[in-house]
Amino acid sequence: MPTTRAKDIMTKRFLRISTAHTLRETMGIILHGEERGYNTAAIAIISQEGDFAGVITPNQVALGLLGDYEVNDSSTDSGDFHRNLESRLPITVDAILRQDQPTVDPETSLATLAKLAGESDYECIPALSEGRVEGLVFITDIFKEVAAIALSPEDQGIELGDR
Repeated sequence: MPTTRAKDIMTKRFLRISTAHTLRETMGIILHGEERGYNTAAIAIISQEGDFAGVITPNQVALGLLGDYEVNDSSTDSGDFHRNLESRLPITVDAILRQDQPTVDPETSLATLAKLAGESDYECIPALSEGRVEGLVFITDIFKEVAAIALSPEDQGIELGDR
């Protein structure tokens, strides 16, 4: 059985934006991307030099918009919340990028991908070649590939008995 590599399961059609994009622009790109059928669970961030800088998710954008805002459920004034959001819209994505994003080579094995997936809380693991993003390996795709192997008839997989 051939070894599955990152290049075999990575998504090659994904959104890319620059570190200079603002949170406002990023929200628009996410919404527009969904309308166009793109996977918007993770967007590759590219530096001004064209190299990989990180990955951003809708969750990170939402947290970036909140910033240090103190959430208070008993507050009846939504004006503070709206003012906070508006004040954070011009922030660029590089200001909220996490610095611990794991990356792999397109030749990375499925076993290594599964280990990385289990050790991180990211939506995907970017596959890089010479600093450039070749594709995004989504955690769900790693899971599906591992499950297909674990449940394959050749290995007798997991038996679902009658209950």
